[in-house]
Amino acid sequence: MYTVTAEQFDKLRRAIHEHDYLHRILRRIEQLHRVVFHDREAEWKDLRSLAEEILIADMVTRHKGGIDGVFYKLREIENGGRDWKSAIDEYAAYIHNYYTTPLGVLLRKDVIGSSRGPERVGV
Repeated sequence: MYTVTAEQFDKLRRAIHEHDYLHRILRRIEQLHRVVFHDREAEWKDLRSLAEEILIADMVTRHKGGIDGVFYKLREIENGGRDWKSAIDEYAAYIHNYYTTPLGVLLRKDVIGSSRGPERVGV
């Protein structure tokens, strides 16, 4: 399994905050996490970094560490008859659902490795 380096992680993290469509996906993942794990208030402080990990793990595993693959997937959904917001919602829901399952959590931790800093408690 491929593990991102700290430099790659930081590069992808910056890209998330520099590109509107990635930032919108990130915000949607945060919202989904609040809905699904509403009773785990201890994790709210880690919500942004968890959402970043999910999006970065997806970019690494499905798009070989590139952001263009995410954009093209959103366009594909949009070309299927949905609007841009719906495409972002669908994409975010798909990767949130995958990377919060037990297998997805293990995959995410394997891909991200120690590049994100100290271990967090929880998902």
